[in-house]
Amino acid sequence: MNKNINIAWAEYLIEDCIRHGIRHFCIAPGSRSTPLTLAVANHPKATSHCHFDERGLGFFALGLSKARQQTVAIITTSGSAVANLYPAVVEAKQSSIPLLVLSADRPQELIAVGANQAIEQQAIFAHYPIYSGHLAEPSMDGCAASMLTQLGHALALQQQRPGPIHLNCPYREPFYPEQAKQKLSALYKQLEAWINSGLPYYQQHSNTMQASVSQHWPELAAKSKVLIVIGQQTAEQSQAIIAWAQQAGWPIVVDSQSHWQTAQEDAGLIQQAELLLANSRFAEQVQAQLIIQFGGKLVSKRLNQWLASSQASYYLIDESAQRINPSQRMQQRWQCTTQAWLHAHPVIASSSKPQYLQRWTQAQQAICDDVNAALLDYSELAICAQISAQQNPQSALFMGNSMVVRLFELLGQPCKAKHYFTNRGASGIDGLLATSVGITEGLQQACTLVIGDTSLLHDLNSLSLAANSQQNLVIVLFNNNGGEIFNLLPALSTGQQDQRLSKDYYQLPHQADFAAAAATFNLAYQQVVNFEQFSHAFERAQQQAGASFIEVCFTPGDASARYQSLINQVASHDAL
Repeated sequence: MNKNINIAWAEYLIEDCIRHGIRHFCIAPGSRSTPLTLAVANHPKATSHCHFDERGLGFFALGLSKARQQTVAIITTSGSAVANLYPAVVEAKQSSIPLLVLSADRPQELIAVGANQAIEQQAIFAHYPIYSGHLAEPSMDGCAASMLTQLGHALALQQQRPGPIHLNCPYREPFYPEQAKQKLSALYKQLEAWINSGLPYYQQHSNTMQASVSQHWPELAAKSKVLIVIGQQTAEQSQAIIAWAQQAGWPIVVDSQSHWQTAQEDAGLIQQAELLLANSRFAEQVQAQLIIQFGGKLVSKRLNQWLASSQASYYLIDESAQRINPSQRMQQRWQCTTQAWLHAHPVIASSSKPQYLQRWTQAQQAICDDVNAALLDYSELAICAQISAQQNPQSALFMGNSMVVRLFELLGQPCKAKHYFTNRGASGIDGLLATSVGITEGLQQACTLVIGDTSLLHDLNSLSLAANSQQNLVIVLFNNNGGEIFNLLPALSTGQQDQRLSKDYYQLPHQADFAAAAATFNLAYQQVVNFEQFSHAFERAQQQAGASFIEVCFTPGDASARYQSLINQVASHDAL
């Protein structure tokens, strides 16, 4: 068998990835990564996704992995191409999303000597990968098996602790198929048993995560003030938690990304904790004795602060190995599946006193008129509510960061979508469009992205990814000409000098022409300025194939003013 050795080693690596269950490979063009690219292109079981911008590609892979809940591989050439993946790697680590970065590299003698496109790629992502490795350079006397055992070991660690893996892959020229062919019979013989087996070369079987039973569970569960908090969870997990808590008669505070919207029964659900806890008297009256939180990364800052100040016993359950304790409070922490913990901690039907649940639910009912009144005028708040009301069933809703996700969290409106996504690992505004395209591709279902103008400017290149999407993707852009959330900064909200500083250094008005951006990438586009226009445009866009773009224009400062006004109104509410 005569073949270029770089090509052969890359084929073995990709073959083993496939055997480990990796099917999707996100590829940016480049010469040094040719062996890996060709190995994917020629593999019948590999699905490839190509994009010219590595930063967008990384976030696309992140969305794809979120949607499919499995490892997605990313292939780049050497140099700054690898560095452009850093934001996505950070988000993957913070959100426990399994990615596999395969970065092509120069051989060692070309590093730190001024060679072209050669940088220090080993450990380029610092401590963010759950495993970083430098593969052996392909050679006739090298051990290809070491490459495969390293891959298997890294993926085993990823099973225990989901997150990004980085494997640096050095290739020495020449590395194109018809160049420098060599007789590789000896290499084939070394791996013949594996090649014929159809199995991964090295597979480490992890222990199933079991939940130990809390020593004081029966006594704690019998307390009169038990509060359940649900952060990031899948729909299946959320439904199990809600049914379990409803059986006991406990109030359930839900986050906008917790999939509470998919619950069969909404009894006891508290969707508006961000608003309710603004009322200091109510916040004091509903202090709990036991708080059980499932998942982390809560959107509501006010809820986080209230939880941090609580003197209640505190349980936190999450599959990731991360320390989820930003307030450094005393905590009992379980690293296990939601279902395993629920199974180990059964509840007795209606074991609690109903007064605590009633206090929460009656308060939420008391602010309904305030919330409904805030939605009467055309505003970002009202359009968020309208999106929730008009969202197609079986679709996905992706809530952008900064102001957008806070608006959805504040309102807590019912929605018909089946899937709810955010990038709340690092809570950055970069890569949001690319992530939503990856989610759409991964689910093979329709998706709505709600995104701010500054966030979209960060990710304009990903309009190319959107334009190539075959699934229905509706991009709803909130354009208020800058960073609206900075209007909420307390030190920059009063006085002419402060307002000028806020505008010049934080909000950064841009006057961008998003219609021209949509036209550049041949996207269907419509600008709307009122309720009726949006309703028609959104309904039509959800029925179209491919991606479409709706720009919703607002007066700068309006969203932050309405947001703060509603909070102030509830804070002074006498009925709570």
